[in-house]
Amino acid sequence: MHALALDSGDYRGSYKLVGGRPSLDLVNTVSWPATGHAHDWLDSTANLQRWLKAAGLPSPPARNCELRDAIEIREILTSVLRPLAHGESPPRGAVERLDGLMAAAAAQRTIDPATLAWRWKKPADTADSLAPVLLDAADLITAGDRERLRFCPACDWLFEDQTRNGRRRWCDMADCGSRDKARRYYHRTQQ
Repeated sequence: MHALALDSGDYRGSYKLVGGRPSLDLVNTVSWPATGHAHDWLDSTANLQRWLKAAGLPSPPARNCELRDAIEIREILTSVLRPLAHGESPPRGAVERLDGLMAAAAAQRTIDPATLAWRWKKPADTADSLAPVLLDAADLITAGDRERLRFCPACDWLFEDQTRNGRRRWCDMADCGSRDKARRYYHRTQQ
């Protein structure tokens, strides 16, 4: 997994697509959530456009690329997916908010008569660009294997465990896995 070329400002970390699903990768655009080290990778329109491209999603016209829409969608997804990853039920209101966005998201795709595959309409705004992310989240919630929805114990990023044996432990072995192993080794040798 390679770090994306997002502008990190003064933050010294990096961002990678590690979730295995675009909805989880959008939630993960906040590093170290709910801590004093939290960093929002969607802090500029340029970073949003870079993230959309890396996630394989089309950007809306520059004049309609609104950070506040992306952040609102991310907050809704976070409020539903994070509790599920932690083995809890999401708040009913959060699920209802997500459901409210689903009709508009579903209207962004049509069946291509030539290929009989989904075809996405050209996005007019940020919400249209993120329609596939919303539908991905709905698929994960309603039809996916929620037992494989996990969180990284080191940084709390979310991921779908796609390993054959279902034993993935960290968002990224090179970062959090190494850090966690080093921390556990230190505590074992200090006792």
